[in-house]
Amino acid sequence: MQLPEYSGKPPEENLIPLINIVFLLLIFFMVAGALTAQDVFEVEAPDSRHEAGVDDEGWLVLLGRDGRLALDDEEMDADTLKGRLQAEMETRRDAPAKAEPLVRIKADQAASTDELMDLMELLRAAGVEEVRLLTVLAGDR
Repeated sequence: MQLPEYSGKPPEENLIPLINIVFLLLIFFMVAGALTAQDVFEVEAPDSRHEAGVDDEGWLVLLGRDGRLALDDEEMDADTLKGRLQAEMETRRDAPAKAEPLVRIKADQAASTDELMDLMELLRAAGVEEVRLLTVLAGDR
C-alpha cells in the first residue's frame, strides 16, 4: 500500500461554518438572557432567614417604596386593583373546578407597614383568602 505524497501544504480548512455557529450561539444566549421578566417598577424585597420554595402560580402584586401598586406587570391604583381582583374572584367562584387563587405580594423593604396592611385589607375585601409575602434569603444580594 502506497501512501499519498505529502506536498507540504496543510489541507484546506474551512473555518467559516464554525465561526457562523459560534456567532449564532452568542446571539442566542444574548437574546435568551434578555428575556428575563422585569418588574414594572423596582422593588427591593426584604431579607429573610427562612428558605422556602416559591411557586409561580397565582397573581403577583407589587408594592413600591412610594406606595405604587401593580398587578401582574400592570401598574394601577388601589381601586382598580380591587375591582380587577373582585372580578377574577367572581369568575372563579362560578367555575367549581378552579381552586382559590394565591396572591403573592412583593413589597419593597422601604414601604411602610401601614401601606402593606392597607394592601392586605384591600385583598381581603376583594375576596382573596391566601396571601404570601415574597422575601429574599439573607446573604443572597
